[in-house]
Amino acid sequence: MEITIRHAAPEDAAAVHVIFSQDHVLDGTQRLPYASPDYMRERLSAQPGVIKLVAEAEGRDGKKEVVGFAELITYPDNPRHHHAGEVNMITVHQDWQGKGVGRRLMEAMIDLADNWLQITRLSLIVWTVNENAIRLYEDLGFRREGVMPDYGFRRGAYVDALMMGRLTRRG
Repeated sequence: MEITIRHAAPEDAAAVHVIFSQDHVLDGTQRLPYASPDYMRERLSAQPGVIKLVAEAEGRDGKKEVVGFAELITYPDNPRHHHAGEVNMITVHQDWQGKGVGRRLMEAMIDLADNWLQITRLSLIVWTVNENAIRLYEDLGFRREGVMPDYGFRRGAYVDALMMGRLTRRG
């Protein structure tokens, strides 16, 4: 199975909206249920310093379909922070989880950070209960930096978050 990574385009809004509406995404992020499709069209519009990627794979009908989304935030206009980036979002369609889509999206963002954007500090936040994601991030060189108690609220309860970082300038 071939997974292709490319820049997200406005015509991807409907497919990305479907992914964002799935229960595992609502549980794994701070998104609210019942988001408007207009929100997704706006989110996919160009913004300075924000790189949005989609993963495509061949669907059941033989056509390419969007199966994942990732967002990398950079700070090109802040001279004291231009070396840093944040993985703001990475999510995979429920039918494609466990098939390497998330890894390919993360690898693409790391490649951009390391080889194109001069980002030496890449960070992210993940719920402490999301063991699969934490394992993936650690496999890709991220380290645990600290736990933030009661960082988010989902399904009627507070959840702790883990701050993770990947530094390329320090040993």
